Amino acid sequence: MAPAGDVLALDIWDGSPPPPPVGTRILQVEPRRWWLIDAAAHAAALAEQIGDSGALTPIGGGLTRATLTGAGWRDLLTISGCFDVEDPRFAPGRIAATTIHHVPVWIAPTGAETCEVYLANSYAATLNDLWSRSATGLGGPS
Repeated sequence: MAPAGDVLALDIWDGSPPPPPVGTRILQVEPRRWWLIDAAAHAAALAEQIGDSGALTPIGGGLTRATLTGAGWRDLLTISGCFDVEDPRFAPGRIAATTIHHVPVWIAPTGAETCEVYLANSYAATLNDLWSRSATGLGGPS
């Protein structure tokens, strides 16, 4: 678990977002909203690039990024959560918004055995405790 201060929300009102800066990832979280991950250092240039066609808002200050690793990360996410973790479309470059243990989360697979979970800072300790207790029984992700 670590602060996610490098996340920017990009709203584009008409059209598509610009290509993300080198070293950043872009994930579509709503029909006209994208998250730019690892993009905080590029905020001024991005704001200039989108001009009046959208809005750019830093949102990472209120989020925690949990990185789950290991072959069992998908199983771990089904504990106190209900969504199809085995859907082949749920892969790197995609994001799923759901709830786990009554906590709203955004889950972004980053590899076959890794994912990032974005959640409100105020719930980080609760989910960390849930996952720590559950991972022991699964023998999987950390």
